[in-house]
Amino acid sequence: MTTPPVRPQVSVGLLLFAVVLLSINLRSPIIAIGPVVGFIRDDLGVSGSFMGLVGALPMLAFALFSPLAARFARRFGMENVLVGSIVLLSAGIVLRSALPSPALLVIGTVVLSAAIAMGNVLLPALAKRNLPKRIGLVVGTLSATMSVSAALAAIIAVPMAQWQNWQWPLGIWILTALPALAVWLYIRMANGETATRSQPVSDGLNVWQSRAAWCISVFMGIQSLSFYAMVNFLPSVLIEKGMTPLTAGACVSLFQASSLIGVLAASFWFGRSNKKQLFNLTSAVFMFAGIAGLWLGSTPTMWLWAALTGIGGSAAFSISLMLFALRTDNTYEAASLSGMAQTVGYSIAIIGPLGMGVLYDWLGSWSVSMTALTVLMFV
Repeated sequence: MTTPPVRPQVSVGLLLFAVVLLSINLRSPIIAIGPVVGFIRDDLGVSGSFMGLVGALPMLAFALFSPLAARFARRFGMENVLVGSIVLLSAGIVLRSALPSPALLVIGTVVLSAAIAMGNVLLPALAKRNLPKRIGLVVGTLSATMSVSAALAAIIAVPMAQWQNWQWPLGIWILTALPALAVWLYIRMANGETATRSQPVSDGLNVWQSRAAWCISVFMGIQSLSFYAMVNFLPSVLIEKGMTPLTAGACVSLFQASSLIGVLAASFWFGRSNKKQLFNLTSAVFMFAGIAGLWLGSTPTMWLWAALTGIGGSAAFSISLMLFALRTDNTYEAASLSGMAQTVGYSIAIIGPLGMGVLYDWLGSWSVSMTALTVLMFV
């Protein structure tokens, strides 16, 4: 038995605005650390393996906390959980940027990543509940906003670190977290009791026994592995190829900005297409070609390969988010599938940044890491 869904008391426009504000914070605080890895390593005197661990922490947090999101949403209400996650996100941003400390960098990253895991899981379920006929619109808005904010985070990180220090590009995102908190608090109050009564009591589906759920989870895991490996170490890879830190940061920004093409293609084509497997294959080919080019290509062509990687990766990510809603029957099933996929997916993704950092410490070059990543993309 399930309780009948209760329609939220907020408008579609306000809901989309709230999704935009929250989406700004779901990737940018993580992306911001990649371009300033060198600054952090020099300032704190830490190793490449340590920075690889820091880069892997978001995936570890996503894997650990994503399964809890659906349970929390059913017990406390989706809006309540989202409000609480933004509070945690703000605390994590302040913790890791307040003082230059390896311990605070780790603790703050874990806290904000746990908060981001809640948003990652619940926003697709929110689309399923509030706008079941406009899932592509909500997911497209979510993915596009994440791409734009990530591009901005990448391009401002190095100039801001050069102007002040590496703490500034990590801490500035508190300015976007607080407005998001205000809007979601308003939505929580506007919805009143419906915020805790709109979740089904029982979903009737064990996603862990579903073959389709496992396919979606592994698909998301491989995409996330490559994405987080790139956002954490692509600037360093490009610098090794002869780019300046500022130019490498701009190239990473292109990697993020070009992902808009993949987001738009997935949002407007995938949901309407009868050839979804062809779209999946195309996104995978783009990812393989892009990462292979970053490994083997010459310095002047890095812009092209970064763009292809961004397009393919963002298309695959958007497909994953839409599948959470398209392959389920109700809000809680969508949240459960999202939680499972992100648990399994990000457990796989941890290998990316952590493995690249360890290989770099062992061999002193990014070449072997990029070789392994290219082979994985082929598989």
